[in-house]
Amino acid sequence: MSTFSGLNVSRLGMQAQQKALEVTAHNVANANTPGYSRQVARMVATTPMSYPDGEGMLGSGVKVEEIARIRDEFLDMQIRGELQTHGNWHASCEVLTQIEGVFMEPTTTGFNSVITNFFNGWQELSLNPEGTPVRAALVENANALVNSIKHVNEQLKTIRSQIDTNVSLKVTEVNSLATQIKDLNSQIITLVSLNETPGDLMDRRDILVDRLSELIEFTALSTPRGSLNIYIGGRSLVNENSVHNLAVEPSEGMVEGWPVSPQIVWERDNRVVNIGNGEIGGLQSVRDTNLKDYMQTFESMAWGIITEVNAAHSQGMDLFGDQGTNFFTGTHLENLAVSDEIKANVGKIAAAALPDDWSEPGAPNAGDGNNALQIAQLRNASMVEDTDAELQNRLRLPADGETGITTFENFYKDLIARLGVDSQESSRMSENQQSLIHMMQERKESISGVSLDEELANMIQFQLAYQASARMITAFDELFDTVINRMIR
Repeated sequence: MSTFSGLNVSRLGMQAQQKALEVTAHNVANANTPGYSRQVARMVATTPMSYPDGEGMLGSGVKVEEIARIRDEFLDMQIRGELQTHGNWHASCEVLTQIEGVFMEPTTTGFNSVITNFFNGWQELSLNPEGTPVRAALVENANALVNSIKHVNEQLKTIRSQIDTNVSLKVTEVNSLATQIKDLNSQIITLVSLNETPGDLMDRRDILVDRLSELIEFTALSTPRGSLNIYIGGRSLVNENSVHNLAVEPSEGMVEGWPVSPQIVWERDNRVVNIGNGEIGGLQSVRDTNLKDYMQTFESMAWGIITEVNAAHSQGMDLFGDQGTNFFTGTHLENLAVSDEIKANVGKIAAAALPDDWSEPGAPNAGDGNNALQIAQLRNASMVEDTDAELQNRLRLPADGETGITTFENFYKDLIARLGVDSQESSRMSENQQSLIHMMQERKESISGVSLDEELANMIQFQLAYQASARMITAFDELFDTVINRMIR
């Protein structure tokens, strides 16, 4: 046994405590770094030395076996799953909030007030059918109705277009995150092969994976080589140091009068990627479920008003003794308008009832407002919703043997009620998910976060251990000085 083995033991002790102090300093420096995981210097005893003749074994010192990153992978997996769900509800909530802003209900300037003003105009005309100002006011209310229908429709189409653009942008972000994860995988694999533990690189990768969790649904699997592989629907997005990008195919064609949403496909073979969660899944769902329902319901209500008013107006008589024509014109909501003939001459509004024996233009009945009253009563008339019919014929007056179960105003209020419930639910679920994630992140911080109090205690512990090892060297130095320089032969 070497006489100087004690010096080597003390030297190893000083080196180990110094490394531990450096790790502590690194932790303290990154106490407020987002995504940083606390690191510890794991110390192990070095290989002991045997005494001759089986007298036992003498320890040879200590060394830092690894600088480990403190992380709970199972908790990480749980948080990422909840981030995916939160991304879904958050994206839905944002879109539904925009849709609520389009309808602006309940307010005095919402679409419901426009409907009310339109039918009130017919009510006023029935009381004063020959009054030109009343007729002019009705035309203005009708123009306001048409403009409101067009405005709401265009705003909803704009939201649909924005969703498509947003999905494309988020797919681009997914590809960017996947590339960055792949690059970090390459660096980590290289360092792990050298028996290193690149904790800081792993933290940077975890931050990227957490953001990816908000965007898209996936499965993440760690490998012994240190890489983190990402799979979507069983197919790899990131596989160690390779990446397979996603692409977006533009919307083409119509299904039941609804533009097909852009499809997300694998860039390598154009296979469709089915996404059920995350912000991308939420955007796709709200586009093809909620927004589709609102737009088709609104359009069917608008056509119901247009069709029934035109039908009733065509059965009336104007101030010139002529039979009424269509009050509104247009084959799509985009080209809907009040008849040019009526706008040019308000006397063409057929406020009077058409006589039973009417066969050709005759003497007008200026004081008759029965047809205007009939149109005004459409506001509260029982309507039938035929869900199997096309949108232009879905909301109509009952035929023989049928019973109406709604009205124009109630039909619209039902739409707003559904929108309100959907928006409230998405907001509540988003907040609930945020609270759950916050709770889980606090638990994660309790495991992986840096506690300055704990680091201070560790610093004192390592400092004292370092001083003790240094003191042992001093003791051995005195011992050797006595043996070498002061012993008398």
